[in-house]
Formats: sequence, structure tokens, C-alpha cells
Amino acid sequence: MQKIFNIPYFGIDRMYKNHSANILDCVNKVFESGKVLMGSEIDLFEKEIATVCNRKYAISVGSCTDALFFALISAGIKPGDEIIITSFSFIASVTPILRAGAVPVFIDIDPSNFMMDLNSIEEKITTKTKAIIGVHLFGGLLDIEKLENIAKKHSLILIEDTAQSIGAEINSRKAGSMGDISCISFDPTKIIGAFGNGGVILTNNHEYYSTLTKLRYHGKNTETNDFEILGYNSRIATSQAAILIYELKILSQWIKDRNEIADIYFKELQNISQLVLPTVSETCKHVFHKFVIQTEKRDELKTFLQSKGIQTMIHYDKALFEHSIFKNYSFKTAELINIHSIKNTVLSLPIYPELKEEEIRYICDTIKDYYSKC
Repeated sequence: MQKIFNIPYFGIDRMYKNHSANILDCVNKVFESGKVLMGSEIDLFEKEIATVCNRKYAISVGSCTDALFFALISAGIKPGDEIIITSFSFIASVTPILRAGAVPVFIDIDPSNFMMDLNSIEEKITTKTKAIIGVHLFGGLLDIEKLENIAKKHSLILIEDTAQSIGAEINSRKAGSMGDISCISFDPTKIIGAFGNGGVILTNNHEYYSTLTKLRYHGKNTETNDFEILGYNSRIATSQAAILIYELKILSQWIKDRNEIADIYFKELQNISQLVLPTVSETCKHVFHKFVIQTEKRDELKTFLQSKGIQTMIHYDKALFEHSIFKNYSFKTAELINIHSIKNTVLSLPIYPELKEEEIRYICDTIKDYYSKC
């Protein structure tokens, strides 16, 4: 009789168990210092993440959602400006546009990688278009050079949403180094995550950097101690920065672990004709924040896996413009075709460094078992 495993989709508790001694040491040092906000670890973390992403400046903030909003404001986006955005991502990729009073212009997706179809962008550009938010998804990367060329051709601000892809590279270009401003999430579910919320904004532009540091804390100019603009209160705790510094040290190992798990999935599931496995470009160093398969029997497979102790998730079951928040908005979305087939077929399998090989193979065997009975 086959052993039944209990495999959660997220492994945050497992990660903590494996690294608790180091995490508690990081936190304890901060608490002993008494500098629980804007301690020295904040500055150190910002310097290290800037180096990892090959940027001059990094500004840590309370979340990647705030990072995207601040990026738009610092870039001079005004109410009524149009912002090019994918139609397939987490809601936080688009709500900062609404917070800024701007108008999202949704682009269909490339079914091979689930990300914005770059060939569809230029037809959506108008005299009102001011920026593009390029969203990397599931640990992969958009074609950075192609996207930068489009933005340059049309004199558009390019903001990179790399919430899910820290550590990824394409043609030796690092995630976090694309365009004018980059935003990264340190939500606990990300490749590296805080034990709470957190985000960072990266740029090479000193003017943006100066504005962003003010936006982070009530509009304060830290050099003059004067409050110069309307700002916000969006900072991460020093203890979280300390944890993230530790996680940056093991980022490369975690990426290696994720790729090894993905390799098993690819090898074990490649002969199931009813599945479409992720497509990975030869020029891209993928980090597999998610391992997303496609199947026409998505809901049935999800239910079957749950009955066998395997938790999966759906990313995402709606196009962004289908959420209730947009019910009073009018968008031209009739021509967006790929998104509607993709949203009904995607299923995310567990993938995190703490998964045991026997668990991964159990997941694969259970999927094979399901399709052998179809």
C-alpha cells in the first residue's frame, strides 16, 4: 500500500525549522541594539541587494505594492496617464496604477511563458501612454532587451516588477537591473522572504532615488530633516532586513535546489500527453518561484491531488481586469484571447528547497496515477 504524504504548497515553517538558529541570532542582535527601525542592517541590506541586482541605489519599503506605487509617483506619473501592464499577474501588479490615478492598459500574454506578449505592446501605445510595467512571472524573465528597446523607441518610463524572479538572469542580465526602476517583493512566499511584508525599489537614477527616500517616510529629506513632500510610512523593520541579509547569502543554493526539483518534475512528467510543462528559454536562468503546469482537467487534477495529501494552487484564475475592483472601468479587452484559455488550465505544484525527494517523486507518481485512469 502506497504511503500517503502530507505536502503543503508553502514550506515557510520547514524553512524556519532548518534555519531557526541563524534567524533568531539575526533578530536577537537587532533587538539587543534597540534599533528596531532604520538600524544599520537596513543600510547594509540595501547595499547588498543593489549589488545582487547590479544597481546603484536601493530603497527598502513596506511592500512591493508600495514599491510599484512609489516608482510611478517618482517617475512623474499623473492621473489619466496610461500605463501598459500584463493581463495576467497578482492584483498587486495593477493596483498601484489605480492608486496613482493612472489608467491600466492591459496586454495579452504569451502562452509559452505566461508573461506579457511583447509583440502586442506597440499597438496599444497612444499619446497618453507614459510607462510600461514589465512583470516577470513564476521565476522567469521577459526579454529585457526587447522591452527596453520598445520603451526607448517611444520615450516611455520602464518599471520592472520582479516580485517573483530575484536571482534570475537572461543573456547575463540580472533581474532587478531592467529599465528605469525595479521593484522586488520580500513577501514570505517569495524566493527570499521576510517574516512579514517587505519590498525594495532599485534604480540608477539619483533624482528618482532622492524622491523615493522621501516617499518612504513622510516626505522627509534625511539630509535637512525637513519634510518636503507628501510622503507615506512604508519601512521594513530592522529585524526583517537582518533576516534578508542572511537569506541573500544562501540565495544561490536555494535557486539551485529549486532548479533540481524542477528537473525532477520535467523528467518525470514529460511523457504525460495531457500536460503542458513550463517552457524555459535557453538564454534564461530560471529560478522557479512557481512550477506551473497546464491541463484541461485542471480542477479535477487539483481535487485528486488534494485527496492524496498534496496541496496545489491556481495562479491565476482570473484575468486582472476581471476582478470586481474593475467593474466600473471600461477597458478594451475583447482582443485579449490567450489569457482566457490560460487562466482555466494553470496549476501550480509545490516547489521549495525543503521538499524531500521522496515527496517530489510522490507528487509525480500521483499525477501519473491520475492520468493512467483517465
